[in-house]
Amino acid sequence: MVSDRLATDFKLLPTYHPAALLRQYELRATVIADLSKAKREAEYPDIRRPKRQIWIEPTIPDLETFYAAHIPHCKILSVDIETAGTAITSVGFAPSTDAAIVIPFYDARKKTRSYWPSSEDEQKAWRFIHKVLTDPSIPKLFQNGLYDIAFLLRSVGIAVRGAKEDTMLLHHSLQPEALKGLGYLGSLYCDEGAWKSMRKVDTIKRDE
Repeated sequence: MVSDRLATDFKLLPTYHPAALLRQYELRATVIADLSKAKREAEYPDIRRPKRQIWIEPTIPDLETFYAAHIPHCKILSVDIETAGTAITSVGFAPSTDAAIVIPFYDARKKTRSYWPSSEDEQKAWRFIHKVLTDPSIPKLFQNGLYDIAFLLRSVGIAVRGAKEDTMLLHHSLQPEALKGLGYLGSLYCDEGAWKSMRKVDTIKRDE
């Protein structure tokens, strides 16, 4: 009997054919992670994305408000930078799985190409970032932190203190034969969409 259900009625999670593992054993970690995720997804029919609060166009007062509400007592602060050439275009802080803030510096919509309305505000934003990143009491998490930490020091003179963990290195310790890029890690450990392939701009930042 042919089903009249549409393909959109089913959730699909692609992975490698088992026969591929016989030729490329390094694919095993990906297949196991995909099958584990498929088992979890099979427990409910709908696609569920995590709810997050992300501040994307903050003002200077927003930075302090976010800091007071989320950062001082967080267990670990996830830090990420985006770069273009020798400049940092944005800095992101995520003190939890459901809250994050993006602090932009480059804005292609403006003639000045600067997100901040004045040089004074931009300096205040950098002082805020400096306060957070140089505070050793705030434990920090990076993805390929060697790149971010070196770039911050070289580009804007911020010496990061309190760097504790690195998702790329943690994943490598679990599955040394697997890929280590952020998009790959997100596909394994998170329930987000494929944000890396949906972005409209490129970055020079290496994440593997």
